[in-house]
Amino acid sequence: MMTADQPAERYAALDLGSNSFHLLLAEFRDERMVRLHTDRAMVRLAAGLDAERNLAPEVAERALEALRRFSPVLQDLPAENVRVVGTNTLRAAAENADGFLEAAESILGVPVEIISGIEEARLIYSGVMAAAEGEPTLRCVVDIGGGSTELVRGIETPRLLQSLNMGCVAYSRRFFDSGKIDSGKHNHFIRARRAAQAELQELQHLADDALVVGASGTVKSVARVLNEGKLDPILRDDLDDLADKVAACKTIESLELPHLDPERRPVFAAGLAILHAIFRELDIREMHVSPYAIREGIVHDLAGRQRGGDRRADTIAALMERWQIDPEQAQRVANTALQFLGQLNPHTPVGDRRLLRWAADLHEIGLALSHSSFRKLGAYMIEHADLAGFGKGEQENLAYLVRNQRGDIKAAREHYGFHPDSDLLMCLRLACIVHRDHVDRSIDDLQLSADGPGYCMTVSADWLYQNPAIEDLLNMEVDCWADKNISLTLSSP
Repeated sequence: MMTADQPAERYAALDLGSNSFHLLLAEFRDERMVRLHTDRAMVRLAAGLDAERNLAPEVAERALEALRRFSPVLQDLPAENVRVVGTNTLRAAAENADGFLEAAESILGVPVEIISGIEEARLIYSGVMAAAEGEPTLRCVVDIGGGSTELVRGIETPRLLQSLNMGCVAYSRRFFDSGKIDSGKHNHFIRARRAAQAELQELQHLADDALVVGASGTVKSVARVLNEGKLDPILRDDLDDLADKVAACKTIESLELPHLDPERRPVFAAGLAILHAIFRELDIREMHVSPYAIREGIVHDLAGRQRGGDRRADTIAALMERWQIDPEQAQRVANTALQFLGQLNPHTPVGDRRLLRWAADLHEIGLALSHSSFRKLGAYMIEHADLAGFGKGEQENLAYLVRNQRGDIKAAREHYGFHPDSDLLMCLRLACIVHRDHVDRSIDDLQLSADGPGYCMTVSADWLYQNPAIEDLLNMEVDCWADKNISLTLSSP
């Protein structure tokens, strides 16, 4: 509990969106979030992505310049109080954007997390709920970004989350690249709306009996145009009239609308087409506008992690229950792996210890599907599942550990966000050997230490005599690491 003379802890969220970058610095006072500083840069990242998913150098530099402007706000904050997330465009470009992401991390001093569309939707919903008032009620939250659109249905927590591959920048490139709205032969606004409605097929139920709430740039800009600059609710009849007016214009440049931010003009028609499609397809009559979105959701998520409410831990627990993972085996492997890690380096960062623990918790997840291929299937499940709270890099590192818990160590291409850690893998593999038979076993007579670029395991003869099968497994482990040009030696005290 914070006392009156203690300063409130501050958190920063930076959303690297496909259309714009948004920074939020906030703190909590009496359990209420207070926004201290906000900043925005319209970078249109999605417009710089070519067919091979490479980021154009001039767009990358524009983005990095925005980060240089933001970085002073982050400098004095603990790294665990800052979260920088990349959404749709960086998801698409991730394999080809190592240079950009490394430059961004160097400027900001903290890593950039690439998050899934479902994680983006969860954080948006968390942000919108932070501003919600009154009794809990069923809500449908809509957020139209630059590269994707998120829709979430829930009450206090999300029940259904969707991320669709349509956004105001992406649709601007696809339908309005010439700058024309009505070319005579085609009305590109109507084409964009039809394409968005096709994406929404089978999602009509999301808004049934729900209070509909919109968030972020497109929704806010439409609300301001319709409501004399205010963020009042968007009404269906008003939106229909605005859509007809925009569809009747010849070009993007000819759009003359009240309270339309000039920076928003190039992508306004595309965003409006998507919003109008959502209203029509989900049969929405009224949409309220939230002042909060993903940035506020990130801040609340960060605060939760610091107060023991880490969403990632909840996700791991839910996976263990769903796939009927033996909790006792997970616990014994986790405890032993962490004990080995403590021997190697007592000052291992908390994040690495947490990653090792979660890998141990999930190391047998694949057994729910197959005994012969459980490592491969378990890794696939972890890497490709929508895991609430996790970034792509975290999932990839978890999957790598689970895949290589025993047997040959598979080679993996390192890239931004994914750097296999031999210390973590060594500790997990040794813990799995010690408890291969699902039996509690003390490792007080075992000592793992660094030996130059390799490792040394000191084992008492007495312990090996009592556990003869493990001696064979340890000798096999020496050969496995030798194949990776990493030495593991066994010795007696």
